[in-house]
Parts: sequence; C-alpha cells; structure tokens
Amino acid sequence: MIREVKTKKDLKAFVYFIKDLYKTEEHYVFPIFYVLKKELKQEILVQENYKAILSLKNGVVNGRLMFTYSESKKKGKEICYFSFFDTINDKLVVKELFDYMEEDMKKNKIDYCEGTYTPYDQETRRGVLVSGFDIDPTLFTSYNYEYYGTLLEEYGFYKAIDTVSLNADVNAKSKKRLNTFSKYFNRSHDVRVDSLNYKQIEKDLEDVHLIFEEATNEVIYQDAPSIDILREAALNMKMFINPNLIKIARENKTNKPVGFCVVFPDFNQVFKKTKGKLKPIALLRGKKKITKARGTLQYITSDYQNTGLIGHIFKCIFDELEAIGITDFEAGTMMEDNDKPITAFKKFGGEIIKVYRIFGKDIKL
Repeated sequence: MIREVKTKKDLKAFVYFIKDLYKTEEHYVFPIFYVLKKELKQEILVQENYKAILSLKNGVVNGRLMFTYSESKKKGKEICYFSFFDTINDKLVVKELFDYMEEDMKKNKIDYCEGTYTPYDQETRRGVLVSGFDIDPTLFTSYNYEYYGTLLEEYGFYKAIDTVSLNADVNAKSKKRLNTFSKYFNRSHDVRVDSLNYKQIEKDLEDVHLIFEEATNEVIYQDAPSIDILREAALNMKMFINPNLIKIARENKTNKPVGFCVVFPDFNQVFKKTKGKLKPIALLRGKKKITKARGTLQYITSDYQNTGLIGHIFKCIFDELEAIGITDFEAGTMMEDNDKPITAFKKFGGEIIKVYRIFGKDIKL
C-alpha cells in the first residue's frame, strides 16, 4: 500500500525508516535526524515542493521515495527528479513506489524521470552507489545497499550517467607532485591564493559567484547559483567550515578572481558515532580527531583552465590539511565525462574509489 506523506506522523515515518533499514550496516552514516525532519517538513508539508510516499505492508514501512518536477537544462524540458529512494530488497516494493510516481508524471504530462539527486538542488549530482561499498560515505555523499542498482534496472531504469569520487593520500608523495605543479604555474602567472575571510565575506562571495558564472559550461549543465543562495549556504554551513580549506585564487595585478576550491573536514567521522543525534559537545570534541577531508566544489575560469592553477590551489590546500592532521582527501563527485578536473586530479595521485549512477527512465504518456 502507498501512503503519501501528508502529516507529521507520516513525515516521521519517512525520515526514520532508514534507522531500521541500515541498523546493521557498518558503513552507513545516519543524517542528523532533527535537522533532516525540519528541512523536509518545510519542503513537503509547508511549501509542497516535493511529494513523498511510503510503501507499507501491515502497517510497516518497507520503502520510501520523494520526487519533484523541474526544468532540466540538459534535456531542455521539465522532468521528474527523484530522491530519498530507500527500500528493502523487494522488487514489488520498488514497483509500487515507482508506479505511483509514474502515474503522477502522466497526470502532469512529464515523460522522463532521473535520479537520485540531492533534494532541494536537482543539479547537485549524487546518484545511487554502484561501486565502493567497502568505504564509509564522506560528508554530503550518499550510501546504499548493493541491491539498489539491480532493483532499479529490473524496473526498467537505465544508466543516464555516472559520477565518480576520487581519493588521494595527504603525504609526501602527493605533496611533491603538487609542489611541481605549483612551481610550474608560478613561473608564468602572477596569482595569489587566499583563504575565505569572514571579515570580508560579501566580497569573497561575490568573487565566488563571478567564478561560478564564468566557469559553468555545457558539460556540467548547471547554472551559477545566485549570490543569495551562496550567502545562505555560507551561513548554514558555518559550523562545518574551516576557512583555511576554502581557497580563492586572484590575479595580483587586477585582483580578478580566477578560481576557487571548497574543502570540508569530513564530519561524517563524527556523525557516525552520534548515530543521527545532534550533540554539540561531541561535534566540538570530534572535530579535532577528523583525519579525512572532502572537496565539494572546484571551479576555474576558462582563461586559466589547463594552466596548472588547480594544482597550485590544491598545493595550498594540502599544506593546510597537513597542518591540521588530515591524512586522507576525497574529491567531490564529478560527472564521468568532465575530463579536465578528473585528469588534473589523477596527475597528483588521485584515483577513482567510488562510482555513483544517475538512473533515467522514459515514460509513455
């Protein structure tokens, strides 16, 4: 039986379903349930931007799904994006969930769906994990059972595109390679690399926005976020931010911003121990013991691509990582056909460790 989430009780069941589903999975890291419930209440019950559904049998939740409709820059039309797909290993549950979604798509004359995506931002690519199940998920990444991909394919989904995560050790070998890139870049370019400065946060956000606008391209199919979205993100994420791990590159002569990288300490190492509970003291204590970092954004303006600037920025970041005891670095998920950042990262020791799949399906209206 399908039940659409319409009440606070339904929402609670939707949010906490994974607590039972993943209670024995050693690699799973639970979200902060209080924060998640608050966010989803706003999106599902208040603003009704998303529809959320539960698959139940004898009153027990066996699966969940959330979806919305939005314009796709890549497809050039409105499509259905789905997220929060979680299920027991049962193809009948999957059929029940997606049959309901497809009926809703037909009512809205939508003929294509794609997922999974991070909610609230359909251009943030996550996907269903299809490789790398022996590794804990890092901050802002997902994890799922191996059977998810098989169940989706059995229902009729196909690969739309893969995204990949790359990993590199923060050690003498990687730093030596980065130093080489940095020296090569500095021979012919007069560019400095600054850390995020909260005392001039508006200026820094404006520069990041300029880089976004100039660097977004046809490969990533993504519009630059507004300055308001960047400002809100900087405020909401402040507790996770180490300003020295957010770098902005600027020309010395013109002060023109030409690139930036955003790296976060991997707070999932702390969240894994708090098991979905918000414990400020544990966060403060655990912060000092984090040994891994995750890059989430890296953008270079077109006139500085293929110059070695990305290596120069990461040289500065790796110096900071070493100083705070970080020994492991995971780059943010990149689309498999976005060759430039993947190639650049491999050159200084990175290797693909996880693959996430965006699944697509065409619907006959």
